[in-house]
Amino acid sequence: MTEPAKKKEGWASWGKGLVSGVTNSVKNALGVNDLEVVNPEGEETAGTPSSTSGHDEERKAMWSQLSQYVGSDVMSLLSIPVWLMEPFSTLQKMAEITENIDLLDKADDCEDPHMRVAYVTAFAIGAYPGNRRTYKPFNPILGETFETELKNGAHYIAEQVSHHPPIAAGFADNDKFAYELVSAPKTKFYGNSLDVFPYGRTRITLKRTGEVYAIVPPVSRAHNIIVGYTWVDTIGDLLVVNLTTGVYSALHFQASGWFSKGKYVVSGTVFSADGEPKLAVGGKWTESISTMPCDKDGNPAKGAPEQKIWSTAPPPSKADKYGFGNYTHRLNSWESAPRGGAGVLPTDARLRPDRSCLELGESKEAQSGKQELEEKQRAEAKTRKEKGDSWAPKWFKSVESVTDADDFEDIKEFEEGIVAYTFTGDYKQRVATLSASSAKPEKFDPWQY
Repeated sequence: MTEPAKKKEGWASWGKGLVSGVTNSVKNALGVNDLEVVNPEGEETAGTPSSTSGHDEERKAMWSQLSQYVGSDVMSLLSIPVWLMEPFSTLQKMAEITENIDLLDKADDCEDPHMRVAYVTAFAIGAYPGNRRTYKPFNPILGETFETELKNGAHYIAEQVSHHPPIAAGFADNDKFAYELVSAPKTKFYGNSLDVFPYGRTRITLKRTGEVYAIVPPVSRAHNIIVGYTWVDTIGDLLVVNLTTGVYSALHFQASGWFSKGKYVVSGTVFSADGEPKLAVGGKWTESISTMPCDKDGNPAKGAPEQKIWSTAPPPSKADKYGFGNYTHRLNSWESAPRGGAGVLPTDARLRPDRSCLELGESKEAQSGKQELEEKQRAEAKTRKEKGDSWAPKWFKSVESVTDADDFEDIKEFEEGIVAYTFTGDYKQRVATLSASSAKPEKFDPWQY
């Protein structure tokens, strides 16, 4: 690692000012939230439980149950009813970022070191349009997996590697990049709003240059989950750092204000390793992101050309109640599975009976299926304890010590306490032995006993 990457003065002015929003400005901005009923969208859209008929009283009744959990990580304490859920697993939602996986190919091909960071930054932002959906995905069962074939020849595999605390790991690669993710989110309940802190560890390796990138993401907030129109905003700061050279980007996601002022705006700068502004980056995280040459203060240079590097995909011709995009629908189908689903792991999220029933509109069956899976998971945990057995992931392994963020305090602080998991490579060997004639599993089977 270069000396400027270790000591860069620019980091003190920006990294400690703006980017420490993960630990400072975000905490100040989030505060304890009152019972808001403002709707910055201006009108109802798909993908909000508040527009689901027949559940207003249930939403209000939740308050008596939830009031004791104000300030707590409520999602780890409660079993959420299926009328608040979407027919999608958290492992699948993690995979939505792969819709823009071609941006990593572009980053690897790019000769400009600052544009490489911009492309990786756009890749990180591309996951957030899906976060506007307010239905909750199903919590994965321990050992649950999700695998999909990507458009650029890469394969993606994710596995639920821990139940308490909930942790998932994901991996994808081709001849240009390797993408590794450990997701260990936490929530905090404020009464009528819920904040999701996306703790974890992301590493992206560009194979041509050998550069390794880290991402520290912003916070998402669900407003009015008990009273009022439910909507989700993304707020705070996004940091993308080339750990190899020290080049980095720092962007701010502006909170949506009253009367929609500043709604969905994100803006910031790509800096050299010594903290010199090189590129202005901005747009709306729901629409598009562009880059422009900037002045010494990081502002877009007057008259400079604008280069759009990412934009959202067109919406489906017919919207559904959950607000799924075309790519999300694809991830939910066997079309996205390797070999059309032939030989897919029996632990795959698509096979979950509760998810399948909810997709078909069978809410009662989905609720009972969800409860059955949760009860069986508890029984497995009890049996393991009685037998003195331990559970281990199949496609990932835990790593005791990780040191590649030690020179970047904001990353180190964000990842503190996170158990890192790395891809073992065994999944690739398995895929190589399969063919289109391999059998498709008939039922969901993540069980150890």
